[in-house]
Amino acid sequence: MSSIKLNAQSGGSVALDAPTQTTSSADLTFKLPVADGSANQVIKTDGSGNLSFGSAAGPGQIVETVVGMCDGRSVTVSSGTYTLGNVTAVQALTNSYADVTGSSIAYTPPTGTKALIYEFDFMWNASSLSGISYHQILIDGTVVTPSKTCVASDYNSYHHSHQAQTAYWVFDLSVGSNDYANGKVQGSAWTSNKTIKMQMRESDNSSYNCVIHENDFMDGTTASGSARVRIPKLQITAIA
Repeated sequence: MSSIKLNAQSGGSVALDAPTQTTSSADLTFKLPVADGSANQVIKTDGSGNLSFGSAAGPGQIVETVVGMCDGRSVTVSSGTYTLGNVTAVQALTNSYADVTGSSIAYTPPTGTKALIYEFDFMWNASSLSGISYHQILIDGTVVTPSKTCVASDYNSYHHSHQAQTAYWVFDLSVGSNDYANGKVQGSAWTSNKTIKMQMRESDNSSYNCVIHENDFMDGTTASGSARVRIPKLQITAIA
């Protein structure tokens, strides 16, 4: 038999044809998966004829990327559609941690993801003296302790310092159990949205103050109106 022909119920057919000759005229056997895969998965072989559903990306390759400016846009990828935050104003920090506008995303990675990169690009502005601030990344309400970072500039009463900053963490999804505090998540059990976000605070409310999402100056002059707002960028990268 050189082909398998399946007749359609209302007409027509689909056929699977064997090649004219296999390598070295060997007999090949392929074993089908025991269940259907997830959306956008492909059938893969383990090299021994055992077929299974999995990501089209190989180890270390990018499975999908969610990226955009935080202006309220929606981004559609294989795992779903994600609406980014809409940052329209600057955010003054206080001496208590608060969510950073635009930094939050509720995300479910594609099956087979082994590493997940979270990146949030934002503008930092010392509004008093050198400015001293601290930021941290959270997943489902738990602080990723090693992500804690201090941002400051040289002491200066003119507080001119502006810095483009990136908060990031690479989540390890290859582990067998969750350890959120160290940025490790059991990828095989991550089947519904988890919220990743960033929080910030300043050193104190009386001095060393900080503002984010702000351009104090624009092209050599004092910025005003919408020009003062520097829209941040959010990016999620899933890696097989």
